[in-house]
Amino acid sequence: MTTIKLKMSDWLYNAGLVGLIKILNQEEISYNPKGKYFEFEADALVNFEEKYFKYFSRKYKRFTSWYKIVSFEDYIINFDKNKVSDKNLETINNYIENIKKKLTSNSYKSAYLLLKNPEIDLLEKEKKLKKIKKTKKQNIKDVVEEICNQLNNLKLIINYLKRDDVKRIIIAKNIIYNIIQQFWSDVSFLNRNNSKNDMFQEYKTYFIDGVLNYAEAEKKKYKYDCFTCDNKISKLSKPKAYDLTWLSKIGVDMSRKSSHFWNFNGDSYICPVCNLVYSCVPAGFTILKGKGLFINQNSSIEDLFSANTLSLEGIDKFQKLEEQGYFNIVKNIEQGSVENFNKEIENIQVVKYDFQNVRRPYSFNLLSKSKLVLIYKNRKRLSKLINVYIKISKDYYINLYSEVLERLYNNKNQFSFINYLLSLNLEGKFNGIGFIYLILKINHDFLQGGMRKKMTKYKNKGEYIDTFERYGLELRSGYSGSSKNKISGITYRLLNSLKIKNTSKFMETLINAYLYLNSPIPTDFIGMLKDENKFQEIGYAFLIGLQGYEEEK
Repeated sequence: MTTIKLKMSDWLYNAGLVGLIKILNQEEISYNPKGKYFEFEADALVNFEEKYFKYFSRKYKRFTSWYKIVSFEDYIINFDKNKVSDKNLETINNYIENIKKKLTSNSYKSAYLLLKNPEIDLLEKEKKLKKIKKTKKQNIKDVVEEICNQLNNLKLIINYLKRDDVKRIIIAKNIIYNIIQQFWSDVSFLNRNNSKNDMFQEYKTYFIDGVLNYAEAEKKKYKYDCFTCDNKISKLSKPKAYDLTWLSKIGVDMSRKSSHFWNFNGDSYICPVCNLVYSCVPAGFTILKGKGLFINQNSSIEDLFSANTLSLEGIDKFQKLEEQGYFNIVKNIEQGSVENFNKEIENIQVVKYDFQNVRRPYSFNLLSKSKLVLIYKNRKRLSKLINVYIKISKDYYINLYSEVLERLYNNKNQFSFINYLLSLNLEGKFNGIGFIYLILKINHDFLQGGMRKKMTKYKNKGEYIDTFERYGLELRSGYSGSSKNKISGITYRLLNSLKIKNTSKFMETLINAYLYLNSPIPTDFIGMLKDENKFQEIGYAFLIGLQGYEEEK
């Protein structure tokens, strides 16, 4: 059998390579990574259509509607008719309502057509499922028999859905419409004319057969080049060559947009091998709650695969998935040689896919080595921000982790965000002052590159933040009793001074605050006012202390 060689390219192709490797890996099929390319035997593609769907099933089964349906089996098994309550009735009725919608959906109906020798008619069984009604005059025990009847109907349906042959088709349908369709469409099993056909056979016909034939063909007389990998192509038509129009929000329809190409002749045809690679793009991304993540760490095939080896176990938020990816990158850097670690790693792309964003689903960020090291150094602080959400309006929340990371991506400091959070704190809309302190610490590390001047009094460059935070706390303690209500006014004026970076206004407010207590102003303030960044750092540290952060520790 022929050896197939695949080289790294742009981010989309690399996502396909990672997806292909993941699928081969799950079957323990060997592939040979060599720097920026890898090789595998063409016979690994025999029965690849089964391996393709098997990968998605293993990775995302618990997120499918099939899983949600059959998971109710535990509830049925543990149901005790002698301890039934109105809450049980509500739970069962909600489940019946949901399962009826799924069983009669178009995707499930099309799946039923592919089942060979079905033992039961799921559409007929669905008709027998009815929500249990209880009148105001009835007691819950009056409807126990009906509840048991409906649970028996449900158990019959669940047992049938759990059969291997039924499970195989239903989950494949779930995966197609929930994941694969987000990345590509209009060909193979996603072509409208093929929607009722066997998805496994359609995938094999469109993506696999062409590769196996191509691998064995003699290519010396082929005169065209693959747009992606430069492999030779005999004809610019299927099944010898393919276009890229089927890739969602990526491909250009050459028959309609010829102006995109030189001399109006479309030339973005790809070989059967690349066609297969692009079909694996959905497997290259890791999907969670309608969002996908791919990290294009293109230093080598091994690093690329390692960066995208992300587990979904115990992960309930996309931010946690993102964090896991960053730590994988830094781990790759740490495991490399000292020479490679010291080299600046350029163009590590973080690619996100948002299923809800129809017009521009892909978003991109670039990470340098310095940013990665910053993220890794602050990993514990960042982890504490992941679950922190702030309600801004009725249906709008912001996540601290995402907001901080976005500013790091864009090479922006956090001062304006810290000011905003302190304003919310002052208004009583956010009481997580400790989280603001964490952000200030992260921001300090971010600013290190631009703050090289030594501060002789402080051995640790971040030590002065703690010092000024303590000054704020000490001033707060002086405003006890009836004077305590003056703190909010002082805070408001200091916050405005920091927002407009006005050192004079800041010091004027500070002097008045200390004069009221007849206390001396710490001389440290004077040396910090000349540098804009230092001024903001010590100012916000002081304000955080003034809000009593130490009291919360």
